[in-house]
Amino acid sequence: MGGWFGVWAGVAVSTAVFSSMGQSAGAATAAAAAAPPGVIANFITAGTPDPKGRVPALNAVPGSGVDNVTMAMPLGVLQHGHVYTVMVTSQNNTFEGFCTDSYTLRQGTTVLLSGKIKTFACQPGTYWAWVANSRPIPNKPGLATLTGTVTYGGKTTTTTSTVLIK
Repeated sequence: MGGWFGVWAGVAVSTAVFSSMGQSAGAATAAAAAAPPGVIANFITAGTPDPKGRVPALNAVPGSGVDNVTMAMPLGVLQHGHVYTVMVTSQNNTFEGFCTDSYTLRQGTTVLLSGKIKTFACQPGTYWAWVANSRPIPNKPGLATLTGTVTYGGKTTTTTSTVLIK
């Protein structure tokens, strides 16, 4: 499969510090549950692989004043038998260590496709966009859920998109 892309924009992210000093066990648990995640999965999408190899790309819009990502038009309808470029993006809030991006295509509890995209060193204040080409979409018509997962420090964060397989 293999991933592609890297970090862009080492933007500082401000974080809140939560303290449970002087709180009851229940309040401390609630405060811990409200703590912001170390990494946030932004989105997952699938698009047609570019036969010319120009997209996906980072900061490919000439004259843009902001960091940007380009890829084929995100698709909600996937044709069985076709291969798609799957993109997972994330933003790192406070975690420093290794992250792993992966994707899963499911209908209910049945996994139709899954794959590891990339394991990479990540650090606070960074954005990531990784892509991989899927295997051919199976002949399982109907709605499905495409899930992007970022695993970091024994935790996971996910983002999902509903797709229709034809």
